[in-house]
Amino acid sequence: MNHALAGEIASCLRVSSPSVDHVRNLAAFSRGDWKRAQEWLDYSGVALWFWDRLKGVGARDAVPPEIGERLDRLITDHSFRVVSMAEEFDSINRIFERAGVEYAVLKGFALIPEYTPDVRLRLASDYDYLLPAESMERAAQALRDAGYIRRLERVEHPVVYAHSTNTQRMPLRRDDLYSASFHRAVELHTRLWEPGTLKIPLGLPDDFLTRRRLRNWQGLHFYALAEEDELIFQVLHVFRHILECWCRLCSFLEIAYFLEHRRGDADFWQRFSERSRFSPPLAGMAGVVFSLAGGLFGAAFPAVIDADVIRTLRYPLDHWVNRYGYESALANFADNKYSLLLYREFVPDDTAWREIRRRRLFPLHRPARAAQASTSKFSARLAAGRKQGSYVARRLLHHLIAAVKYTWESFRWERIKIAGQ
Repeated sequence: MNHALAGEIASCLRVSSPSVDHVRNLAAFSRGDWKRAQEWLDYSGVALWFWDRLKGVGARDAVPPEIGERLDRLITDHSFRVVSMAEEFDSINRIFERAGVEYAVLKGFALIPEYTPDVRLRLASDYDYLLPAESMERAAQALRDAGYIRRLERVEHPVVYAHSTNTQRMPLRRDDLYSASFHRAVELHTRLWEPGTLKIPLGLPDDFLTRRRLRNWQGLHFYALAEEDELIFQVLHVFRHILECWCRLCSFLEIAYFLEHRRGDADFWQRFSERSRFSPPLAGMAGVVFSLAGGLFGAAFPAVIDADVIRTLRYPLDHWVNRYGYESALANFADNKYSLLLYREFVPDDTAWREIRRRRLFPLHRPARAAQASTSKFSARLAAGRKQGSYVARRLLHHLIAAVKYTWESFRWERIKIAGQ
């Protein structure tokens, strides 16, 4: 991906200033640049946002015609996907309610319209729910009775289900990401953070479900977290993905949109600030996430957040944001392992950190499936095998190069930290 083009696309999506000047800069990029950018647009989750913005300012011709035609087709396909997902989402909510399961929706339809103005622009694949731990078996039985099958994952939490009629777990083509038939899963959470896995203790309260609220959106009725708790979860969710070296750019765009459009709501921000004070690490996480969202997409910070979170972001977190954060975010945090430098600042236990660093630098788990045969024919299976083998080789090379770069950079980072103290 051309990083200059990625930067211009992000600038076109700024939430607090007109994007016309940035749109003009798109003309400097070649047809080849745009063709190569399509994969990045899809996996960054900003393709539909970007196309909607260009059409909104009358700049469809800023991209080559064939790119625009594809984006038109994708937004049409995704509109059908949204309708299909809304129907399934509503049915899952009724399944839980009939079973007497208390729940709060995380992400997905709960983020419309506060984090995304149009549900068609937000690329989603899962339905996430927070449940009481004691209700998990009842919820699981209700899902099984409705035809959902538990998926075996590498981690025990969250527990993941998918309907037996919806089994395609990877796109045969990138366009499948926008298709109504593409796989979606139900993820059941009993907590918003994984201190045992991530080794970062937060001390979150246990009253998220008792504070939930009833939402009514376009005929859908469901329970969601309280507004300030919803933002806390968004911060935790994005920060966890940063630490895992895979965080889609659209996550920062959604938070930037929220920051910009709710910045005048002083009462909300006061509640959020008070709710966040119970956990000092949470303030640092919020500072990193908000700084990246604001810097990438031009969101203005509410006064209390600017004073209590952004201006008090401790060194070296603020330096990490400026030195590594923005460029890494444009690459979805997938090009390097510099997130480990940030991770180290939040892990208090040295032994735990050494184990985390070893696992993240040299992951030993089986690589994800990158290809599957479209038919049972030997030629199709052979082609899929070759594609999978090529993917595994590329991932091994990526981890090797990224580990070497991280090791070199970690020495520089320690010197920077000492100099800044």
